[in-house]
Amino acid sequence: MNSLQQKLRLFARALVICLLLVETALRFGVSYLGMRITGRSLADRQALFAESVLSLFRRLGATFIKVGQIMSTRPDLLPPHVIVALSRLQDDVGPFPYSQVERTIHEDFGQPVSTLFREFSPVPIASASVAQVHRARLADGQVVAVKVRRPDIEELCAFDLSVMSFYARLLELLPSLRTLAPLESVEQFGRAIAMQLDFTIEAENNRRFTRNFAAEPQVIVPKLFDPLCSRRVLTMDFIEGKKILDTGGSQPERRALGELGFRIMLKMIFADGFVHADLHPGNLLVTQDGQVALLDLGLVAEMDDTHRLAFARYFAAWARGDGHTMAEIMVTHSPSPYVRDRAGFEQAIQGFVDRLHGKRLGEVEVAKVVYEMLQILRRYRVRVNATFTMVNIAIAVTEGIGKQLDPSLDLMNEAMPFFLALSL
Repeated sequence: MNSLQQKLRLFARALVICLLLVETALRFGVSYLGMRITGRSLADRQALFAESVLSLFRRLGATFIKVGQIMSTRPDLLPPHVIVALSRLQDDVGPFPYSQVERTIHEDFGQPVSTLFREFSPVPIASASVAQVHRARLADGQVVAVKVRRPDIEELCAFDLSVMSFYARLLELLPSLRTLAPLESVEQFGRAIAMQLDFTIEAENNRRFTRNFAAEPQVIVPKLFDPLCSRRVLTMDFIEGKKILDTGGSQPERRALGELGFRIMLKMIFADGFVHADLHPGNLLVTQDGQVALLDLGLVAEMDDTHRLAFARYFAAWARGDGHTMAEIMVTHSPSPYVRDRAGFEQAIQGFVDRLHGKRLGEVEVAKVVYEMLQILRRYRVRVNATFTMVNIAIAVTEGIGKQLDPSLDLMNEAMPFFLALSL
């Protein structure tokens, strides 16, 4: 495709996005006006706005669905009602034709599907915005899962991110939004999407997680079949199992499973500095033998020794009720460490800590604590380190899974001594 064609396609896509934005804004404006006239509550108006944003992202397609999913993990940037709406975004974009699966595999490996596999189911077992997964069987009888990237998704994402960057530059012209760094946020989302589009990155993440958990027999990672892996195709063990929240079992078994999930997260953060950043219940599979399989390894967060220590100090300060140190750590590791109202920010953090200090850790819901903290950051326009945010959300999600398995679990009570020991 020549440069002129690319520019024309980019212009056409930008026009479509613009028209959908205008249509959504008009619909929202009319409904909002009706709500004001009829005296509807602020919560109702916020819900209307959140649903409008959700509908817009769904209509804009695969790139925006993926960006919306990533944005739903950034409550430091967006208000709670928008976060809740975006968290409902699902990769329900439907499967792409099997003929395109065959073409991709043939192009990447130089042989047709019928030669490379003894069996290959044309109907995908899962379909998402980036790829779909097929069940197949190798020549030696091994059952495998074959993940195939959507055709043209890389080009579409590049176009859409270019358009997003354009609008982000416009938003940066508004002083009230400039401190949120919309252009830098779009670039961060773009890097996260790129990690998920290049399956060689996911393959390397797979190998690294395999090494990290080699001494943990209860944790498994799907084995890769390297000759059948490329930028657009991953072939790996087909793992039979149930999603972690669908396992059933006795209460002691569910409790042990919740504790195991949290230990996995603690190891990722504090021992390895390599964290699965999309660890929702669908990406944790429990086998018949009680092993936990880590799936969908494209999106990760890396923490070097400095950041791991800072994160441990942050939680240790929380345990001591030291809001001043917590605020100092967050500002020090912010991409923009200048805070216009530093005293107000520290006071808000200390007030937040004081409300929690003295409570039994079992009474504290980590997810709510994390989200409330990130709302304070958003209110004072403190740009938190993106890795810190991803790790905070990962901890909150893992704790939430554990509480669903056994509401009596006090996972943070197990974790706090570890935080304290590491931060000394």
